[in-house]
Amino acid sequence: MRAMVWFRSDFRLKDNPALHHACQDADRGVVAVFAVCPDQWEQHDDAGCKVDFWLRNLKQLSQDLAEKNIALRILQTDSFEGVPKALLKLARDNECDAIYFNRQYEVNEKERDDRVVEAFEGADLGVNRFTDQCAFAPGELRTGKGTFYTVFTPFKKAWYQAFIDEPDRLEPLKKPRKLSEMVGKPDKVPTSASGFDVPGKIADLWPAGEKAAHDRLKRFLADGLGDYKKDRDFPGRDGTSALSPYLASGVIPIRQCYHAAISANDGKADSGDAGAVCWISELIWREFYKHLLVAFPRLSRHRAFKLETESLEWNDSDDLHSAWCEGRTGVPIVDAAMRQLVQTGWMHNRLRMIAAMFYTKNLFLDWRRGERFFMQHLIDGDLSANNGGWQWSASTGTDAAPYFRIFNPYSQSKKFDPEGEFIRTFVPELEDVDSKDIHDPSQIPGLLRSQLDYPDPIVDCYETRKAAIEAFKELS
Repeated sequence: MRAMVWFRSDFRLKDNPALHHACQDADRGVVAVFAVCPDQWEQHDDAGCKVDFWLRNLKQLSQDLAEKNIALRILQTDSFEGVPKALLKLARDNECDAIYFNRQYEVNEKERDDRVVEAFEGADLGVNRFTDQCAFAPGELRTGKGTFYTVFTPFKKAWYQAFIDEPDRLEPLKKPRKLSEMVGKPDKVPTSASGFDVPGKIADLWPAGEKAAHDRLKRFLADGLGDYKKDRDFPGRDGTSALSPYLASGVIPIRQCYHAAISANDGKADSGDAGAVCWISELIWREFYKHLLVAFPRLSRHRAFKLETESLEWNDSDDLHSAWCEGRTGVPIVDAAMRQLVQTGWMHNRLRMIAAMFYTKNLFLDWRRGERFFMQHLIDGDLSANNGGWQWSASTGTDAAPYFRIFNPYSQSKKFDPEGEFIRTFVPELEDVDSKDIHDPSQIPGLLRSQLDYPDPIVDCYETRKAAIEAFKELS
């Protein structure tokens, strides 16, 4: 038996179900494969920094696989349409008997996978699919009526109970054994993809490889987990795990993060250390959004969960959109957030909510447009999490923020960046403004204000808040 392992968003050896089982089952070797699909990535608005991160991790993965006598083969197919035929040809050329892969849940990915299954089964080759991006497969956790959960808190309670019933579900799988002989030779991993630009220092900020991911997890467990609940909302502090790029690309699996946090919390998920419980809850949010993609495929097709909100007449101002994208709205915390995104490929989670709510409620721009800009720049761009966060902020999604609860960006800034340290990092025009005035420089007296090379706010947050509430009221 010779196995083929198809890698996608799971760039690792450790705790990789498809690779683990393929190596267990095969006695004539394993062939690994990754499909480079640049046209498809562009259609999906994948960021240049994310594609670069994939390729850097893929290079490390190829080296790690080679140490296990597994050759990583690279297919070039441009789009998903060519993947089934290319995989089947590679399988036949290498006398593979079955394909192994971990499930993905977005609509295009599911359709592609179904065509791969059809092609392999039609050729009398085996197909083995595994759950990897969640601890519990979408559909496993259901309400008393047998439906998918659409509210987070009951979902979380069901998750806790499922963990109590099956704690072994989170036990990491072992690394694959070293195989006796390599089938073929590894292909050269491309270092870039045409059409995808990468900001300068991304590689330094986000090093590739399983070791880098696990080192980051260890540091967070040692230095950040205990204080996570109180520090996580302050963008000027190193208070989060910063593991989201590694989770989104599968360099580290969510199961290992659960397992590590629960182990650090004396085996408990829902009680004990406040920081650990809070972080576990945030991981469960990621899983909740994956389940929703399966329950409501329209979420993968630019549709609102609350269909009645699709009748909202969003503002279509290109000028407002550009000002937001470029970090020149005149609202310092929003501008700092947007500049962090463009310069680093990442944005602090509290800032994602502030920036998205300002975009949808104060600028009253269509959430889909803002969601797309995020995806085009995020190194951790993940459809389920990004869509979930944007629809939460826009009050169009499941379990979303009520439309009348709208963040005041100035209050948020004073609360979570009280001394303006984060603002000064990304808005150097304000570096000499004192902490009292930095959150809203428009209130500085005339002569001093005129000396700042910084714009006035592009909208009145008080008036636009009232207008947004009225627009939502008209839906009911």
